[in-house]
Amino acid sequence: MFLKKCGQLFFMQMRPLFFFILIALPLLGASFFLSQESARAQDLEARFANAAKKERQALERKGRKERFIRRYSDANPYFIDQTIESFPLLLAEKQRLESLLHHPALPESAAFQERIRFINENKLAFQEEKIETSKEMKEVQERIRHPVQMDESDLKQILSLIEDLPIEENLPNEHAPQILIKDFRLKKLETPLHTEVFEVEMDLIKREFTKP
Repeated sequence: MFLKKCGQLFFMQMRPLFFFILIALPLLGASFFLSQESARAQDLEARFANAAKKERQALERKGRKERFIRRYSDANPYFIDQTIESFPLLLAEKQRLESLLHHPALPESAAFQERIRFINENKLAFQEEKIETSKEMKEVQERIRHPVQMDESDLKQILSLIEDLPIEENLPNEHAPQILIKDFRLKKLETPLHTEVFEVEMDLIKREFTKP
């Protein structure tokens, strides 16, 4: 009874503002604790999300690397010799000239024959200059021996083969090694027969990868 009366007297003498503050303290403490726990949970969730993102990125990089190695580990080591250097340049012009060669209304047959001879010798030719090998790959620097002439169609087909990318209707070769263009020089010319062609020079880097 004594304690009860003391308590009643204490609360009767307490000011209302202090009383409400005293009541609110546990609620404020609980709210602060819950907000801290929520912040820690959000921080933990953000860390997990960031870790999962980094893991996905690492797996994507690994997958791209594996696809890249698979793509170029089955390359034809003679691709430049057999595909690039043997590519017939200015074939459309040659066919037109041959169809006009014996036309009675065109007396310049000698000029046609000279141009056809040039086209027959107009071939891409490269010289291996520097070879570096490692456990994973072989790298060869290929320097062009002399400039060549191409028309627009030739240029698109050659770049499609070298860069391993489709260009319009031209598709890359699935057995091509990785080829990088180290240097590229292009100049528009007019031939003695007044047709426009491109004079092209390019130096390449060829990479062949070892099968994993």
